Amino acid sequence: GVNRIDAQIKRENELHLFREKAFTDPLTGVKSKTAYAEAEEFWNEKIQNKEITSLAVAVCDVNGLKQINDIQGHKAGDQYIISASMVICRAFDHSPVYRIGGDEFVAILSGSDYPIRDEIYEKFIADNKERIVSKNGPVVALGISEYRETDSSFEDIFKRADKLMYENKINLKKN
Repeated sequence: GVNRIDAQIKRENELHLFREKAFTDPLTGVKSKTAYAEAEEFWNEKIQNKEITSLAVAVCDVNGLKQINDIQGHKAGDQYIISASMVICRAFDHSPVYRIGGDEFVAILSGSDYPIRDEIYEKFIADNKERIVSKNGPVVALGISEYRETDSSFEDIFKRADKLMYENKINLKKN
């Protein structure tokens, strides 16, 4: 009996480790695209059941990565992504952050970051301008959109945030 319990505990620990590995981005340590897909399912269910009062999605895209990869190499590009991830995590320190693509990140605001999302956005933009002027640190385009009662899926919120992020990306390139 004891051997079976030990074996069961070992299997559960291994399963936990595999799940943790699958749900963590290996480069940045933030949540992975797999974790994002699960979160998207969770929020879709909440939206379908009209169980949402406060939800916002922040879409982030790292500017200048291709140039860094081309000139300095992929190791420098990886470091730039890691630095950008740290900037995003500091800004959304009470929200889960996901790396959903090479240089694309999403933060889901439903907790204490939600009520201060406008302040977070303004500070993020100001910090970006500071990094552009000082040429020190990553520049990250950002768009944030809130849940609307007319939204039928999480994707609706994401698409609006993504559109706003691209508008911000264009404005950042003008600086």
